[in-house]
Amino acid sequence: MNIEYMTQVKENSKLRSFVNRGLSIEKIKHLELKYNKGEEFPKAFREYLFLAGDFHNGAFDDLGEGLEQLQEYAKEDMETAGQMVNKPFFAFDVLDSMYSVILLDETNEDPKVYLLMPFLAKGGSEPLLKPNGWDFTALVNEGIRRVKHNISF
Repeated sequence: MNIEYMTQVKENSKLRSFVNRGLSIEKIKHLELKYNKGEEFPKAFREYLFLAGDFHNGAFDDLGEGLEQLQEYAKEDMETAGQMVNKPFFAFDVLDSMYSVILLDETNEDPKVYLLMPFLAKGGSEPLLKPNGWDFTALVNEGIRRVKHNISF
């Protein structure tokens, strides 16, 4: 795969003692078929999956159970909170039931990142879905920078 966006991931495949593990093209296609009706994910996200989709050393957390299980957790939290998103999304990170997601109906090669917050939305303190202010590549690069310099999120 030609890497255009995830150059920092490629150049920092090992941080401290943690080494990225990517997904095969076949596994990426499986995820696209299952979660995006067979359409390719945005280019930057596909590159990320290829380089670090099984394990990313730059601070994303899928709870150690993989991206498919993370999608199930997001779906379960949405159901438990009585919330619904009318757009297709893919979660790649979670912290305290707040998911970092990309929206799969957007057309940018480097998609915007959103926070999906089912329980905060249920309580009325936050919208269900809101932009977090980052494009995917910028967020990934910031995670790498923070790991390299021991800065917490």
